[in-house]
Amino acid sequence: MFSSWNSGHNDTPLPFPILLNHFYLVLDSVTYAAFEGDRFLRRQFAVSEQRTTVRTDRTYTGLYFYGANTYFEFFDVAKDPGCRVGDSGIAFGVEQPGAVSSLENRMDVDPPTLVTRQLGDTQVPWFFMLKPIDLPVDSGISTWIMEYHPLFLSQWHPEAEGSNVGIGRKQILQRYAATLNGPPAQPYLQDVVQITLATGKVVTSRLVKECKQFGYRSRTDGDTAILEGPEITLRLAPETGSLRGIQQIILRVGGAPQRQTEFQFGSTSGLEFHGNGTATWSF
Repeated sequence: MFSSWNSGHNDTPLPFPILLNHFYLVLDSVTYAAFEGDRFLRRQFAVSEQRTTVRTDRTYTGLYFYGANTYFEFFDVAKDPGCRVGDSGIAFGVEQPGAVSSLENRMDVDPPTLVTRQLGDTQVPWFFMLKPIDLPVDSGISTWIMEYHPLFLSQWHPEAEGSNVGIGRKQILQRYAATLNGPPAQPYLQDVVQITLATGKVVTSRLVKECKQFGYRSRTDGDTAILEGPEITLRLAPETGSLRGIQQIILRVGGAPQRQTEFQFGSTSGLEFHGNGTATWSF
């Protein structure tokens, strides 16, 4: 139902879904440290790692939490002077080879670029990226579409468990987990199913336009725009002086801890398990 959409460039229905790959959020240093040092988050909640990624274009360090098909990353604002607390990014993903190339002719995007990732002394082809050209640079909100390179799994720790072919999100995350020491055997985190962002009017308008081109359904709930895609819902609430970027996520989880269902990290962030296969994490 998500494969039929029209854009200003091409009216042919899109034969593949555009999915959520991951999101990122820039945190204040206190909250970042609380996430980094929390025993439950790092040992039970999800497969996680703090890693430094070295690309040909940039290098960055973040804290990563991996689900089955989706993941998310947090950055410490103090480690990147160019960022502000609340800066956020949403990466959409495609799992059909050549999908990014076909989208280039349908949307207002820059030409696709190849992103690489260093392993040892080699830059491994990682994914192709499409970035829209109409999101304001100073908004602190970014989106892009990514398609994993067909050679990534065969070159990124090929000795690890799992297939060395494929571009599926699940295959990539399984490889990430297989390269880590002692990940939880039965992590609670499965996938991100909803993201709430506080966005300004221009960003909201352009994100709605972008997601409609993806085939996402659009509606409003008061002053909140709601975009419903395959296995993901985006809620765009009005930005205020104190609210900007990703504010809350809803997760699909496997069960809930028996002794404790609410967790607080620092003074601003909390994670609550609801007992119905979902959990809410607020920032």
